[in-house]
Formats: sequence, C-alpha cells, structure tokens
Amino acid sequence: MKVCIKEKLNHIPQLNDFLDERNLEMEVGDQMECVAFTNRQEFEAIERKYPILIRDVIVILVYIWHEMLPKMALPRKFYFFLTGERHRTYSYNEILGRICRAGFKIVHEENQNGALHVIAEKRSEPLEHNDTCESPILKMKRVGKDGRWIEVYKFRTMHSYSQYLQDYVYEKNKLDQSGKLANDFRVNVWGRILRPIWMDELPMLWNVVQGDMKWVGVRPLTEHFFSLYTPEMQRLRTKVRPGMLPPFYYERHTPKVLDEIQASERRYIESYLVHPFITDWRYFWGTIYNILIKMKRSK
Repeated sequence: MKVCIKEKLNHIPQLNDFLDERNLEMEVGDQMECVAFTNRQEFEAIERKYPILIRDVIVILVYIWHEMLPKMALPRKFYFFLTGERHRTYSYNEILGRICRAGFKIVHEENQNGALHVIAEKRSEPLEHNDTCESPILKMKRVGKDGRWIEVYKFRTMHSYSQYLQDYVYEKNKLDQSGKLANDFRVNVWGRILRPIWMDELPMLWNVVQGDMKWVGVRPLTEHFFSLYTPEMQRLRTKVRPGMLPPFYYERHTPKVLDEIQASERRYIESYLVHPFITDWRYFWGTIYNILIKMKRSK
C-alpha cells in the first residue's frame, strides 16, 4: 500500500505527530509519498523573484522568522501563535530526519518542480522524540560501559534531526579513510569550524563530571557505529568507560580504516585493563602532544 500526502509538509502543524499518526495507520513495508520545500529551494525562489539587494534582505528575514524563532524557547511560542505552525521552513536534512524518526526509511528522494519529493517505507514504529533535536546543545544516546546507554552532550554541529539520518548517510556514502561517514552532508557551517578543533565536544565535560566518561578512552558510539565493530571488539569496548580523547589521536601513524581504528582501540583497552592509571597518563600526554605539536585534527 502507498499513502500519498498531498499537502506539503511545510504547511502541516505538529509535523512529528502527523507523521507518527500516518505510521501507525500503515503496515511494515507500506510506502508513504510526500512533498516539501527545503529552505534552499525557498531561498532560490526568492532570489529569482527579487533584485539582488532586496532578495538578500528578504532571505535573511525569512531565515530568522521561519528557522531561528521556531527553535528558540521563548520566541517559538509567539511564532506558533501567529502562524499556527504553518509554512515552516525546513532544511533538507531536517525533512528527511523527521521522516526517519517517525519510523520510515528513505527509499527515493529527488527534486521536482522546485520541491523535494520523497518516497519512504515504514520499517518500525516511531522513535522517541529527542527534546534536544532543535537545541544548540544535543543530548544523544551512546553505548557506554557494560553496554548500558549513556546520554552524551555536544554542541550542535549538524542540521536539526540529522542524528536520525545516520543509517541513510552510511548507505549512500559509506565510511571515509578515518572511519567516519564520507561526504557527510548533515554537517552545518558551524560544524565545519568547531569540529576540527574539538570545540563541539566541550559539553562532554559534564559527562566526565557525572562519571559516565573519562578524559581518555574509546569514543562513545551510536548503536549504528557500534554494530560495525566485530563482536569481540564490542565485548572489549564495553569493559571500559568511554573518553573524550580517543586512542585514535595517540597513534604515531593515524589509523585510516575501521580495522585499524579497532586495532588502535584494542591496544589501548588491553593496556588500560592491566595498568589503568599509567595507560591513561601516557595516552593523555601523547594525545596532547600530537594535537598541539603535530597538529592532528578531528573532522
């Protein structure tokens, strides 16, 4: 069965609830077809319609009104009161992310007549909505010690709802040589500035204070990335608390592929389980040296 939503997603109030309701009306394997305007498509339409100076002012005002205000605690109430939550402007990532959060998998997407057309297939019931989806500080679930879930804090460096697109990006682009998603289109402008210098990870200090993480250790992984590791490494990883400074940046020769990253983490964990304090002390100062002197950077 295919469900066709004729009204553009931008004009549907309480979009998450709407998508959840469509999901619950469908069987696993059923498809949903929908259409939406992305913010880029809307900005391009404005640029075609107005002369250069006027269009720039209009684009800025539209961005502030339809993108910034709905994501700020106090102004959003005023915005929703005036607009009825209609004619929202969503990024490409947010549209696809909201659909995936509602339990769908993106089967096909393309631009047609200045709009984004999406076909999605129901794979599960809707996922729990993360309240920090639109917040500048994200609270994300990661695999911690003993395999339990921990909530990790980071500054937002991706578009809203991008965390629900990880499987989709992996299927499209796979991994790059560093073991991270290749050509990750979810990263926003601020992310390209903050990520290389680790500024996006400063909120993780609260995880260190809480005791869920420590200064040095394997990175806290999403369920998807954790599933890419071998069963043996999965068991080994859950024996230790994750850390802010990963073994990846301690190595003299930076690991290039996932197998090399796992080997690097294995060396660290096996050493840590025998000599925890000495291992973390050595890895901490070795990592700091590589970052400050050898200028190793994140992505």
